[in-house]
Amino acid sequence: MTQALSLAQLLVGCLATQLQDPHPWPVAPERVMLRAGEQVIPLLSSSGQDECCLGLGYVRVANMSGVRDIRDRLASGCFERERVLTLEMGVYRCMPTPEAGAIVSPTEWDTLAAKLDADYGAMEKAVCCAFDDPESLRIGPVAVGLYEPVGPDANCLGGRMTVNIVMEACC
Repeated sequence: MTQALSLAQLLVGCLATQLQDPHPWPVAPERVMLRAGEQVIPLLSSSGQDECCLGLGYVRVANMSGVRDIRDRLASGCFERERVLTLEMGVYRCMPTPEAGAIVSPTEWDTLAAKLDADYGAMEKAVCCAFDDPESLRIGPVAVGLYEPVGPDANCLGGRMTVNIVMEACC
């Protein structure tokens, strides 16, 4: 297993913990997982199960890049092995579904905004949990990147956050 996936597993474990009680709207631990691919799109099964309405927390490897520019004349040895790993984590929730002919009420929007805020707080805590001792993990600096809301898309609304980690590639 690569260091990138090990770090992603560490973060998803912390996210699963932070999305439990005392989180006011917990997500079941089995609904917090590693995901793969260019983006995360919550799925709808043929039996009607909806990942958004079940709650979905995830971590995925978003990208990895070199730290040094190839034209950097000082780059040699270990500098060529430095990488920036970007992990993305997110949480999706179900949009409220009003009765036919009605729209989502202000109270329902307020509750959904509070859920997304609690999820953002859980993601911040997950970063602190996972990377509180970079020395023992043998990684460099860790920096939270962009947090942005996602959706509404069909019946899904949520948020995602990137985490940038300086690490050494295995050569």
